Amino acid sequence: MMPDYFHMIVLLGVLTMLVVALVNVMGFPTLRRERPPERAPMVSVLVPARNEEAVIDRALERLLKQDYPAYEIIVLDDNSTDRTRVVAGERARTDGRIRLLPGEELPRGWVGKSFACHQLAREAKGELLLYVDADTLLAPEAITGGVAELRRASADLLTVIPRQRMTSFWEKVLLPLLHFSTFCFLPMPLVSTTRSPKLAMANGQFMLFRREAYEAIGGHESVRGAMVEDVWLARRMKEAGRRLAIRYGGELVACRMYSSLAEIWAGFSKNLFPGLGYSVPMTAGVVLFSFLTSILPFFLLSHDLLLGQVGTGLTLLAAGEVGGILLIRLVFALRFDMALWPILFHPLAMMVFIAIAINSALWVIAGQGSRWKGRAYDVGQNLVDH
Repeated sequence: MMPDYFHMIVLLGVLTMLVVALVNVMGFPTLRRERPPERAPMVSVLVPARNEEAVIDRALERLLKQDYPAYEIIVLDDNSTDRTRVVAGERARTDGRIRLLPGEELPRGWVGKSFACHQLAREAKGELLLYVDADTLLAPEAITGGVAELRRASADLLTVIPRQRMTSFWEKVLLPLLHFSTFCFLPMPLVSTTRSPKLAMANGQFMLFRREAYEAIGGHESVRGAMVEDVWLARRMKEAGRRLAIRYGGELVACRMYSSLAEIWAGFSKNLFPGLGYSVPMTAGVVLFSFLTSILPFFLLSHDLLLGQVGTGLTLLAAGEVGGILLIRLVFALRFDMALWPILFHPLAMMVFIAIAINSALWVIAGQGSRWKGRAYDVGQNLVDH
């Protein structure tokens, strides 16, 4: 049995996470509907697409319905092995506002998405550059709202965290961990108000840049080898003294990232170890912390309740840890429009998360590289296979 002081340390960690989460959520704004301006800067909507035949048509349909008065849509087919080019091409033939570009072969030292975005920027005509993923769905007012928010915040980069559209059991259980892992540890008010590059984040599903600022930091070429290019772009912005703004998509920006456990496993594995700087000690620390705060207290509390040991100090401490974690999950579910019942599956979600973290590290350590959509990259982001 673990001593009381150990549980007190774990409880302190949980309470710290709860405080950070509450501060973040209380001050976290939502993208708002705005009246379309009469005069507006040109926005280039840039869509990198690799193997997106199942989702890209709906995304383009939504983009064509925007109420913003001046925008273009450029789609780059990143050497897809499915019918992405055919589906996007059909849209482009029926509406001249869409341009479809064939992607060049991926050079060594580049991650596929960054190179696709780099090619898109070369073709863009807009004063503002809006990168959206092919599975991101925009309400008609989204671009108008984004441009207004960029101006209101005097920002050089506005990034939006979409409302997650979740259908399957595993989506509803695992995807809330995206909010849990971000809003429990990163003090959001400091992201926009400090110059520290370490306090930076962005979401590649929606990133609206002032073109001048994007080019000043070297664009995607400056992060060509980064698997989590969105976060590194945000850091580059802050290193250059530029201003970031982060908003929640609410009713204006939504996304269904994954549709199955296999897709979640692959997507999280792609990002986790690279996102931790390919550091084994850092990954081990995250795994240990996750186990101590999100799995062990649930096990100990269940054990004590089954044995009828409900009056001990250890049981009360474990109950405090469990209560704190569940309260954090409740706060996020209410703020980000998620179902409540998956909260009860938090320990299961964290067990899967730990397995994914280990898998993500093993991919790289075993020399197979971080993998995504038929490509794999080593630590230096050289292409392993294609």
